[in-house]
Amino acid sequence: MFIMIRKLLIILLSMSLTACSVVMAAKGNGVNPKDLGNCKTRSCLIAAGAIPIDHTKGKKGRLSSENFRATMPTGSAARAAMHGLLDVGTLGLWEVAGTPIEAVKGKKTGYVVAVKYDEDGSTIKHMSFHF
Repeated sequence: MFIMIRKLLIILLSMSLTACSVVMAAKGNGVNPKDLGNCKTRSCLIAAGAIPIDHTKGKKGRLSSENFRATMPTGSAARAAMHGLLDVGTLGLWEVAGTPIEAVKGKKTGYVVAVKYDEDGSTIKHMSFHF
């Protein structure tokens, strides 16, 4: 009886640990600079995931320029598929190595978006990226 409960506990524990590295590899946090380059307004940049960090105002009190912080996307479908195959092939043992690897691999590469606005304070006149 004790052996059967022990085996059941091991199976349940191994099932609860599966797919952590797959989910971590597939998560696509961040925003592509090409997507931000298509934005024409301040609200579009914020909705896309850029975070305002500082700004300057013109003579009329409207925004004249602003800097945003953003991170590159980190998700990868190919990496998630590889983790899934290794997870199935090793009967879940890959999670012992795969999850810490994904935790360290997920370094975020940030960049700054410098924006200059038209006189209305919300329409983008010029945008530059600093990596």
